[in-house]
Amino acid sequence: MTAGLRTAWGVPDAEWTGLGALFAAAEVLFQKAQDEAERTHVITVECQGAFKALTAKMRFFRDRYFKMPPLTEGDWAALGFRAKDPHPTPAPAPDGVPAVSLSYPGGPHTLTAHLGPMAGTRELAPESDYGYAVYLGIMPSGGATLEQAASDKHYLMKPPAEGKGLLHYRFTRRRKEKLLFDAEDAGMTVYVCCRYENRKGEAGQWGPVASAVIP
Repeated sequence: MTAGLRTAWGVPDAEWTGLGALFAAAEVLFQKAQDEAERTHVITVECQGAFKALTAKMRFFRDRYFKMPPLTEGDWAALGFRAKDPHPTPAPAPDGVPAVSLSYPGGPHTLTAHLGPMAGTRELAPESDYGYAVYLGIMPSGGATLEQAASDKHYLMKPPAEGKGLLHYRFTRRRKEKLLFDAEDAGMTVYVCCRYENRKGEAGQWGPVASAVIP
């Protein structure tokens, strides 16, 4: 966005600079998260947080400065926004139940999560079961101490009976996801659970919890 357009649309320089800083931080963390040599669970969580902050700032810009009027349809298109659909397709709440299983693909500190509908349930409905929200928690042998539970990783003190309480790991539309762990987590047990989300980010029922020992 040029300085002239920012002035015309009433965007303060400080807000534009703040948006740029959030974008740069998210880009750096995204590159680290894509690099298997650098990616850790902490990096993944930090990357998710950076993109949430960037998304919130972008929504702030849209709601505060990008209104029609005063913007025209041409301005809207120049910003890369799609014209509002006068007949939007409804996104019903997720009602499927997903399941996850874990396997060892080879290599240290790595597991593969296989995602799909729970056996015996109906086929997926793309309008409601748009993708998977994956959650996980790690438990040391015998359960975490209070100090471990209060750490950045929030180690588990006991095996979870359901997904509620596990840390959000990522959203994905893939049926197979590689899970990478820190070397210090080897030998601990990871618990993974998922649930469907629709296009609006609304979550459905928890699936069953799967577990495996981190190699």
